[in-house]
Formats: sequence, structure tokens, C-alpha cells
Amino acid sequence: MKLRFKLVIALIGTFLLSFSGAASVRVRAAAQPTIAAKAAVAVDANTGQILYQKNAHQALPIASVSKLMTIYIVHHQIKQKKLAWGDQVKISPALAKLSTAAELTNVPLVAGKSYSVRQLVNATLVASANAAALALGQKIAGTPVKFSRLMDQTARKLGITDAKFYNASGLTNKLTGKLALPHVGANAENELSASDVALLASRLVKEFPKVTKITKQSQSRFYGKAIAGHNQLLNDRQIATGVTVDGLKTGTSDKAGACFVGSATRGKHRIVTVVLGARNQGASDPARFTQTAKLMRYVFTKQHPITLKKGSQIQGVGKAGVPDGKQTSVQAVTKQTTWVWAPKSVTKRQVRGKFVKLNQKITAPAKKGTHAGKAHLTLKDVLPKYLRGYYSKIQLVTQKAVKKANPFILLWRAILRLF
Repeated sequence: MKLRFKLVIALIGTFLLSFSGAASVRVRAAAQPTIAAKAAVAVDANTGQILYQKNAHQALPIASVSKLMTIYIVHHQIKQKKLAWGDQVKISPALAKLSTAAELTNVPLVAGKSYSVRQLVNATLVASANAAALALGQKIAGTPVKFSRLMDQTARKLGITDAKFYNASGLTNKLTGKLALPHVGANAENELSASDVALLASRLVKEFPKVTKITKQSQSRFYGKAIAGHNQLLNDRQIATGVTVDGLKTGTSDKAGACFVGSATRGKHRIVTVVLGARNQGASDPARFTQTAKLMRYVFTKQHPITLKKGSQIQGVGKAGVPDGKQTSVQAVTKQTTWVWAPKSVTKRQVRGKFVKLNQKITAPAKKGTHAGKAHLTLKDVLPKYLRGYYSKIQLVTQKAVKKANPFILLWRAILRLF
């Protein structure tokens, strides 16, 4: 009998140890890759959740990645009806000269000739045409000085406070020739942190998703001539199953090194990646792309988005009070579908919520879907990290309608509160 009892205890102990070990494995994050670059980040383009980061907050030269800000401003101008895709942009002699500079990426522009905004945007994004980007800036603001100010103002509206923008193309000040800013150093170059580049790129593809119809092109045409893109990942099917790369922008300079902002989708989910300061041993050096592929592969193979559908209950989020209701509390549920990325080992049951703001003013009668408060989503009690301006707070609403209690019940409750 004693021997049987000891065997049972031993078996229970073994089971508990194995279970606790398995539990710890389930929530353990996958080892992060080593990205050979000065800075790197990967984020969910919709929610702003940070999925990987390395030196993400140091402002660094970004070269032609700057053109994403120019394109973002162009789209906003069109949205506000201050600009149209068909508007013509007349080319100055200074722009025409710069467009044929042998050391710069460009499409040739003719002085006195006009090109449409659409043509210049296409050339800017596909061929990384510097003069085309500068021409767009002048069309919008009138002068390089005014456009650099507009870039700074737009950055601040996005919540970016430490940006340095000198021109629409990302060239050093001296390389813009007669378009250079006065009282600014010859080697001054646009600077932004990797996390802020990710913020800018995420806002661009979220607010203006059609931009990827341009950036997914490996080649295009400009006035009948073929122009080649620089994104070596566009036709790469080896990153991970079901992953499609559709952008966004390269950037290269002596100070910036090789940079690349990537955009990739799988199903309904899009991520944005940023690699700044990768190895740069010439135009054909694939370092920025191999590092980006490594980063994308890590996100899509080691992590997964856990979806919480509209109307879902969340572990840890209870009920909101309805003092004058027939029922004095009602379950709080998600207002809309949302998701959170987690290591592949983490399940939906391990996603929890915590009230951060409870609606204390729910009065009956209350309709289904009445605001019930806000909550944080956590993974094993750890709050996921997000880009500035994005929040982990999710909106909560009442799961069902609550009728008002009759006057006698309300009176009785009032009496009970006196004791």
C-alpha cells in the first residue's frame, strides 16, 4: 500500500514538472536574429506593434529613404485637393542639369518641359529619381527651403520630433547644386531614426495603400523609356510561405550606407521593415536585402498574429458596472477586430487584457455596444511595444443591452447602501 502511494506521488510530481516545463516553453520568445546594420526595426503596418528592434531610436542618415516623406506629402496634398495627379510640373534649368548628373540616380528631365505629378511620383519611387523628387517639392512649396520646412512640419504632425530634413530627395546639400539650402553645411543630409522611418512608412501604406501598386514594380516606363527599380526582394519567394514583398524604398550614400524600407504581406497582415546602415560595397551589394529577408523571415516564421474578433471576451477583462440596470453589471467585449503578434508558442488563451479605463457612467437603459472602457492586451503579463502614436489600448463595449431596473428595485438598492 505504501509503495503504491509513493508511486502515485512520484507520477503526479513528474506530471507537474513536465507540465510546468512545457508551459515555460510555450511562452518563451524565439531567439532574435542578428541584423548586420546600424539600426533595424520591424513593425505591424496597421497596429504599429514593434516586432523587432535594434538601435531603433538613434537618428541616422537615410539618403533616398527620404523620398517616402516627399511621396507622403504629395498624397496628402492630393487628398486635400491642393494637387492633382494630372497637374503639370515645369522643369527649371537647375533641375534639368541635376537630372543628368552621372553619379546620381535619375530620369532625364528637359528644361522648360512639363511632366505630370503621376509621372514624377512613379519615377521617384521606382527609379529613385532625385530630380523628380525635388521637382515635386518645388511644385508643392515653391522653393527648396519652404519644402524642407514642410517636411519638418509633417514629421512633427506624425509625432516625429528629432528629424532633420534638408531636401525632398535625400541628397547631401552640396549635391543638389543650385537648389542647395543657404546657411546649411555642404554635407548636411536628412536624418531619421529607424523607428520613425517605420512610423512614416506605416502611415504611408495605411493611409494611401495604392502606393504599393507603384512600389511593387521592378521596372516601369518614363516617356517611352524603360526605368529599372532597385528592390531585389520583389520577386523573392523564398522568404517564407505565402509572403509577398511589394515595396518600398532603397537609400544609399557614403554616410547612410545601404538602407532599405521593406513592405511585405501574408494574408491580411502587412509588416514594414527598416534596415539602416547595412554594408555598402557598391550598387550590386545585396547586404541590405539579405538582412531584410532575414528580418522578414524571423517575423513570419517565428511569430504569428493572434486575432481577437469583434465582440470577443478577453481573459482578465471582466464586467462593467451598470448601477441602475436590471443587471448591475455587463460583460465588456472588443469593439472591433484586432490582433497582437506573439511568438508561435503563445496561444490565444495566453493573451490577456487589463482595464486601464473603465466607463463609470453606464446608465440604463444601455444599448448593446455601449462604450465600456479601454484595456491593454498583454502577453504573459508583458505589454507589447508599439511605435509612438500607436497604442496597445483596445476599445471595449457592452456585450448586450441592459434594461433599467424598476423604481422599487432601485429604491431597495438605495436602502441597502445605507447599511
